[in-house]
Amino acid sequence: MSSCFDLTTNLSQLSYGVFSQLSRHLDSQELWLDLFSDQEKNSAYSLSVVEKDKCLRLQEPGAYLLRLLGNRGQNVKSPVIWSRSEQIIVYIDKNEEECLENTTSTNNNLSIINHRLRLQCKASGFPTPRYQWLDDDRKLEGANQSSLIILRCPCTARNVFRCKIWNQVEENKEWSEFYRAPGKTFYSELISDIVDLSSFAVPFADCENCYKQKMEELAKRLGNEQTLGNNNNNLNLHEDDPMTTIAPEELIASDKVALIISNRSYAPNMTNLITPHCDAETLADALQQLNFKTVTLGDLNLSEMKQMINAYKKLLGEGVYAIFYFAGHGFEANGQCYLLPIGAPANAYGPQDCLSMDLVMNELRDFNPSLNLILLDMCRRFLPSNIDAFVAYSERFRKGEIRINRNTVYGYATSEGIGAYEVKGEMNGVFMKYLKKRIKQPRPLLDMLNKVFLDIERDPKVRDVQIPELRSNLTKQRTLLDPLCKDGHTTSYNHHTFHWRTMHGVYVFSSVEDLIPKTDDFQEFFEGKNKEIKNEGNEGEDGRMLVSDCKMPSEWALSHLAYLRFPEEFECSSPKMCKDDAEGVSLCVLLSHLQKAKGELTCIVEIKDRQQKLIATKENQLLGHVLITRIAGRK
Repeated sequence: MSSCFDLTTNLSQLSYGVFSQLSRHLDSQELWLDLFSDQEKNSAYSLSVVEKDKCLRLQEPGAYLLRLLGNRGQNVKSPVIWSRSEQIIVYIDKNEEECLENTTSTNNNLSIINHRLRLQCKASGFPTPRYQWLDDDRKLEGANQSSLIILRCPCTARNVFRCKIWNQVEENKEWSEFYRAPGKTFYSELISDIVDLSSFAVPFADCENCYKQKMEELAKRLGNEQTLGNNNNNLNLHEDDPMTTIAPEELIASDKVALIISNRSYAPNMTNLITPHCDAETLADALQQLNFKTVTLGDLNLSEMKQMINAYKKLLGEGVYAIFYFAGHGFEANGQCYLLPIGAPANAYGPQDCLSMDLVMNELRDFNPSLNLILLDMCRRFLPSNIDAFVAYSERFRKGEIRINRNTVYGYATSEGIGAYEVKGEMNGVFMKYLKKRIKQPRPLLDMLNKVFLDIERDPKVRDVQIPELRSNLTKQRTLLDPLCKDGHTTSYNHHTFHWRTMHGVYVFSSVEDLIPKTDDFQEFFEGKNKEIKNEGNEGEDGRMLVSDCKMPSEWALSHLAYLRFPEEFECSSPKMCKDDAEGVSLCVLLSHLQKAKGELTCIVEIKDRQQKLIATKENQLLGHVLITRIAGRK
């Protein structure tokens, strides 16, 4: 083992086996708490409050702490050096299956993955080296890892890439003044040779700029040929010929809506699931960033699921992008999927105990959104023993006129006859684990889903037991990132938001302390959140609130917290501190089982000081009729 490291080896650069063994020992019986108990701020074994809180949240903090110690080098004992003669490494993956390694020169080695190039730099030193990729001496934002992935296209190949590597004793630390003193080495740096990518460029490497350039060239060429044919009658191009239709249609959405249902609590009749609620929250967060209005609900019984489908269909219409996602137990019978609500019997259940996708699609058949995406993250095994009852039930939807709507896409987490899985210890189920990495990419929807399926195929843990499936009659290359344009479609867009915005105004919250002027601004949104905002500020002589981006907050700023209490039928999480540029600092709680609300939602607002002393209470605060999952109280 002595050949693997010596006393100057950085902790973060230990071999994998030694590093893993050390991290496991630190995790064992929370040994790291004893190691990092030094109260001296200038000690390498002292943790800040933020660092300690992060460790307490991590399941395995040992690895994080070893890397933290590795970055706390008290002197540059060894400057950064190249780990190998080839400064830049890449792997060529021509068929997406096997990985080949090509060396093009003594200094450069390039790897190509599909239509992409991965440039990899490797250096060693103490403290841990840091990386910054450069494009013609310009820093690439976010490119601060040892690897850089770029498109394998002509326009990118013209760029000049190289990597800057350095290590140093950090500034603004308790030990910095001593170890960064004159005469001491506290910084070293290397810059790699320039990489020439011109020989690796290929057309149409998923590059929008290259594609547009090719289309412009094609349009110009076809335009010249069209003119020649009109003048000499020796070229006859039909106006509907697909070769002449080169201008892509601008695809837009008049509205974007999503209904997300996650059923997890099936006990005692069935086993509980682990990840559905996390999967639902992950998807909702991603879709909200794409301007979708999301309704996220958990643990619904059958009547509640039907009620939500009935409400969801009212949001569909011309030009709408609609997504329905279900995570929970399910099965397939007679070629149709059935979603299991909570409270379903353990066995011998019939069609009356489940939500059939036949029923769902029948409810939606009178609406023609521009995109109707159905994502079913559930098992599709053939479970029912009384199959005749399911056959008879499904035949009800095949009598009379059968209407098939266009623009429908089915994304199944698995294929018929097999299961969908959760991996122990992971936050998301298998399908959502890979969907969340792709869903915000600017790709056509079908291409994006196929990429997700390919990612699952590459996972050795599940590739042989979970095989996703895709069905579609979508005719246009729509993406979930298509712009939102509600011009001419304001009725659908404002169907719910108009009602919510006119339901509540802004009114004054009375407090026993004149020192803390407050207002309650209840705002309802369809984006899966209901924000209850407590604004605190300084008060002018005329009683108006003074707002200034430049003025420092008074001594009373952030000195009081607003807590929300809800009726017992709802499940409310513990308050969590949140902060963003739009809302500032907030206390957020996750409120479940909103479908149980019988009318308008109410809460109690309690104002407490830093010592948790109750200052004031406001009861029966109306939040209105909500289809949301989160309430945020801003301080």
